[in-house]
Amino acid sequence: MELTRALNELCDCEYPASIEDIETRCENVKIELQDGSETTLGEMLDLLDDPPDTFNSSDDLYNTLMSLAPQGSVGRANYDDRGTTHTDRNQQSF
Repeated sequence: MELTRALNELCDCEYPASIEDIETRCENVKIELQDGSETTLGEMLDLLDDPPDTFNSSDDLYNTLMSLAPQGSVGRANYDDRGTTHTDRNQQSF
């Protein structure tokens, strides 16, 4: 299940939510990453070195969890949907 859906449908947290409440309600929720691998929200939360006491919204929790996802699991590196490639940005026009 993708992360946004899992947070909104399966965790059923009321925000602001404490880290303990989120861990209790969400720790076994499985997430499928972009690269096809799976993890649980509990495993992702365990990666937090210094977790905040509370999350103010599901967006706040989502952004924190996305910062923990391994490179390659959340989409293409350096992807830009504006029609340029990473190397195009360094070109000079004369």
